[in-house]
Amino acid sequence: MRTSTNYRGKLVFTSKQCFSLLTLKKRERFSILFSRFNKVELNLNYTMVDSPETLRQLLDCLELYDMAALDTEADSMYHYKTRLCLIQITVGDSNWLLDPLSDLDISEIFKTKAMQILLLHGADYDLRLLFQKYGFVPRLVFDTMMAAKLLGKEHLGLSSLVEEYFGITLKKDNQKADWTIRPLPEDMKDYAVHDTIYLHELAAKLGEELIACGRMLWHAEICLQLVEHAKKIPLPKEEPWKITGSKHLPPRSLNLLRALFNWREQEAEKLDKPPYKILPPDLMLAIVRAASSTFPELDLSRLPRLPRRLSGEILDSFEHTLQEAMKVPVEEWPKKDPRPEPPSVVPDADLLLALKCWRDKKAEQLNIDAAMLGNRTQLITLSLPVENDWSKRYNEAGLMAWQQTIWNEILKENIGDSTL
Repeated sequence: MRTSTNYRGKLVFTSKQCFSLLTLKKRERFSILFSRFNKVELNLNYTMVDSPETLRQLLDCLELYDMAALDTEADSMYHYKTRLCLIQITVGDSNWLLDPLSDLDISEIFKTKAMQILLLHGADYDLRLLFQKYGFVPRLVFDTMMAAKLLGKEHLGLSSLVEEYFGITLKKDNQKADWTIRPLPEDMKDYAVHDTIYLHELAAKLGEELIACGRMLWHAEICLQLVEHAKKIPLPKEEPWKITGSKHLPPRSLNLLRALFNWREQEAEKLDKPPYKILPPDLMLAIVRAASSTFPELDLSRLPRLPRRLSGEILDSFEHTLQEAMKVPVEEWPKKDPRPEPPSVVPDADLLLALKCWRDKKAEQLNIDAAMLGNRTQLITLSLPVENDWSKRYNEAGLMAWQQTIWNEILKENIGDSTL
């Protein structure tokens, strides 16, 4: 790849010096080099992409560079459906704000050269948003939050890392703002652009530390996995009304919960509000339990205190929903989920405990979060008495190559070999 001294920041890709990674699925090679350049003054100005002219300027700019820093702002707190509201891009020494809610077709930006290699902080959510809306995933990413985790940083937020490395305190005033507001206030634009202007320098510094402690390939594999996971859209639940806490409710209560859940969804969509702002889940469960206690009559005085926003026509509709649910014939009530069958293979309890202890000890030695070496589900899979070949257990548990290497070390240290 072309090396350019025009980059603002230290992160530069070359073809001469590289770190290669053999992935679990394909034999792919890519190179990442963190080279030292003199730090330049950061440009805090930005261009709001709100016209065909500014969009063309951005497209031209994105073709000049090999990578871009990116962040997104989405709304899940003020409206019924989560919407991608803003895309922030820093490339070279310029900053850009794109409005996905505008009439502009910005899909062409995802075909440009710089957008194929992205620097992000907490990439998972941003990548999933971009894939769901535009079907786009970059070829490579560098996630500064994952880098910080692998380096054992205590505080992983972007503001904490910027303060640690640059001595700059970022404002947090607009973290929970309504990003669908148009036109966007100046203070929200200023807040947004600060999410990308430090990423080149931050990635360079974190990258140097990863190289120094031999963990760059760990990070590269994690980032490849993030890109792959972004393409997996979860299937909708068949019975979404079965919320957390409803598992042990009797059919009579499940019938009321189903009706109340569906009513909440309809009201939330009609009012364009997040469902939890109509009725939070814990309140729904409390209402269902109280209403069930007086079945088949509905005693409104027994219900828990309702939010003040439930008044007038909405309150009438709420009460009508419960009244109608009380009339549903027993044979139409939802059935309780059957007790799950016991697993055909049960984890070895002693081995599971040993694996957890060994993992925690190794994580302490490496100064990283123990879950980075394997979460509880993965430990359970590793402890299943099905195969003596640990490489097969690793693959069943979905362990990455770098994790498998460490587990081989763990087994060798504790049982003398990497096979049972």
